[in-house]
Amino acid sequence: MQGGKPYPWVKVERMKNFFRALKQASRYWFSVVLAAACSFAVAALWGANIGAFYPILEVTIRGKSAQEWVETEIKNCESELEKFEASVKSTELELAGDQLAADRRKQLEDIKLEAEQQIAVFGAKRRSYLSMQPWVERFVPHDPFNTIALIVGALIASTLVRHFFLISNEMLVGRVAINVSRNLRNQIFSRALFMDRASFARQGNATFVTMIVQTTDMLSAGLMNMLGAAVREPLKLIACLAGAAMICWRLLLLSVIVAPICGIMLYFVTKRIKAVSSRVLERATGFHEVLLESLENIQTVQAFRTEHVEMERFQHATLLMKRFGLKFLFLTSLSKPIIEFLGIGMLGTTIIGGAYLVLNNETHILGIMICTQPLSVSALLVFFGMLVGVSDPLRKLSAVYGTIYAGTIAANAIYPLLDHASEIRDPEQPQSTTCPHRVLNIDAVTFGYQAGQDIIKDVSMDIPFGTTVAIVGSNGSGKSTLINMLCRFYDPCQGRMAFDGVDFRDMKVSDVRSRIAMVNQQTELFNETVAYNIRYGTPNASDEQVEAAARQAHAHEFITGVLSEGYETKVGRNGSRLSGGQRQRISLARALLCDPEILILDEATSQIDMQSEQLIRESLAEQRGERTMIIITHREKLLELADRVFEVVDGRLVECPHLIRSAA
Repeated sequence: MQGGKPYPWVKVERMKNFFRALKQASRYWFSVVLAAACSFAVAALWGANIGAFYPILEVTIRGKSAQEWVETEIKNCESELEKFEASVKSTELELAGDQLAADRRKQLEDIKLEAEQQIAVFGAKRRSYLSMQPWVERFVPHDPFNTIALIVGALIASTLVRHFFLISNEMLVGRVAINVSRNLRNQIFSRALFMDRASFARQGNATFVTMIVQTTDMLSAGLMNMLGAAVREPLKLIACLAGAAMICWRLLLLSVIVAPICGIMLYFVTKRIKAVSSRVLERATGFHEVLLESLENIQTVQAFRTEHVEMERFQHATLLMKRFGLKFLFLTSLSKPIIEFLGIGMLGTTIIGGAYLVLNNETHILGIMICTQPLSVSALLVFFGMLVGVSDPLRKLSAVYGTIYAGTIAANAIYPLLDHASEIRDPEQPQSTTCPHRVLNIDAVTFGYQAGQDIIKDVSMDIPFGTTVAIVGSNGSGKSTLINMLCRFYDPCQGRMAFDGVDFRDMKVSDVRSRIAMVNQQTELFNETVAYNIRYGTPNASDEQVEAAARQAHAHEFITGVLSEGYETKVGRNGSRLSGGQRQRISLARALLCDPEILILDEATSQIDMQSEQLIRESLAEQRGERTMIIITHREKLLELADRVFEVVDGRLVECPHLIRSAA
């Protein structure tokens, strides 16, 4: 975290990062296309199921067979066509006159235009009924009751088919979202592994854990809703609106007068959802930070009896997460009644307007024409059903939009991190040098972790291959910082590190690091077998080579004589099942197996017993002359191995030949 913000590289929230996630989803285009096809099928069946109640109502209310109902509808359409065609002819005759006033001519032209539109509408209806008639005659029973039973059976079957498409849609979309989130997790983990140490330190473990665990889940949920419900539910809504418009499009327009009010309310709610989603991620980072720190430092916590302090920190972190989580839930829940209000408002407006038209056998409301002929009871009921069908996708969309906005926030956190270029990277045209190198050059190196606060100051030194150099100095003087630059974890602010005059920055990172092996004060082992840990830097090494390296490090004796399963013994998390000396010797064996040109020991014997130190010293004595060794230590016995001894004083290297003599 930096400045109270968990993701300092995010400057402006943009939807383009979420679109990048959608672009990744498009790699699975076949699943996306199939999911879209399923969405269309679900929407079509949703509207068709509601529309199927119209013939049921017509048959039930009027007691006619389906065949009679179709025949009646065809005759009604023909009657209306004749009426409007006659209206067109009469207006054309009147318009042909020369003495018409301008107002009257305009009125007649409007009447003619309206009549022509109605001719087109009823002509289309007549054609649809005519195309339907042979199928109704052939497959639909002539008995009204049997007709209703058939339609109901078809409704049940179509509902089952709709749910099949719905499940298929959710599975296909879920597969895409899970694949995208898995790829992003892999990319984030890879970015963490290859990121330079300075950038990694600025972000910290907690940021990457939050990204991998929580942020990708938020993005995955957003993708699932974007590709699934955000496509499916609007299509269902459109299907119902289209069905309602076919019955009476003017009445439909009247029913949506409450939509602008709901739209404004939703805008402000979703704006708040964005802000709260960002805060939820920030608090999640703080939560993981406390969690990781407390558990990784459990020995210190228990030794200083501060369990209750860490518990309070953790409870405070979870309390903050709870508060912002509740805010997020409240805002996403608030969008639901707004959407419900839109649905109820539409339905209520329609009930009032439709009831007025049906009960009074009217076609106009307040002088405005709503329909060309009075609505039937069955048509109005199906119109109501279509609006009720609109309310379900509206209700679901309220939750969808909140999840998509949260996914947008997640994308705005993930992709800038993935775009963040490592400061330690390969040059475009890398150079190399002989293996092994002849001289390690340290030329006028100056370095500080923060600007204006130099830790290493104008350090210069040439180390011929095979030389053993010891570096001493007080804690915090910069010894380990110098080693970090040798391993190219950091680059100098000024000067250069070089092999045979070739700057590290002109070489591949892997080329530099493959020549170096390091044994740290804090040994890092994996919860795998002894053989796995020794072989870690050289995965293709044979069992014989592993054993030879262990013998060189004087580790073979305790591996075969003390450990129950020898080289196949699991060492526990970070070697917790081994003593400090055993861990260090395994770490040394791992380094020796790499056969490095430079072997670095950074306070490798500071926390082990004298016997283990003596064994490690014997191992190092055997390596003298075969490789360059750089030893950071305060132990006089190890200084005996050095050809040259330097002390870091105020960030500068001072050669101390008297330390070799005193040690000897």
